[in-house]
Amino acid sequence: MKKLIIILLITAFQTSFSQNENKSEFEIIGKWKSEDHSGFGYFTFKKDGSTIIETEDRILGGENFEQNGMKFSLEYKIVSEKKPIELDLTFTELKSGRKLVWPCIIKFNNKNEILLARGTDGKRPNNFITSDYAIFKRIE
Repeated sequence: MKKLIIILLITAFQTSFSQNENKSEFEIIGKWKSEDHSGFGYFTFKKDGSTIIETEDRILGGENFEQNGMKFSLEYKIVSEKKPIELDLTFTELKSGRKLVWPCIIKFNNKNEILLARGTDGKRPNNFITSDYAIFKRIE
């Protein structure tokens, strides 16, 4: 009986430890950069759920930014239990509360590199083979 309890405790500890390792693989908080022939772009994912998108000529995002005379916020949500991992970028117009969601998928190649594919027409892509995607590398 003691052996059974010890085996169960070791198994539970290993399962708990491996789950914590997997969680660290999905740590998106930080600044990520993508660069290709058309230019470069950045995503900054913050602990509070807000995000910032930067391109060569624009900055969108955070808790309060202005675009075409209107104020918005930009937040992200990750569903890591889904395969591929789902990432929703939600733009909220602050005055009306209207929301626009960019459904995306992401894949962690390693802790410092992700693939990100954004859906079109409100539809989430379901793979990286038939979708355009960008490779982002962690810089912070």
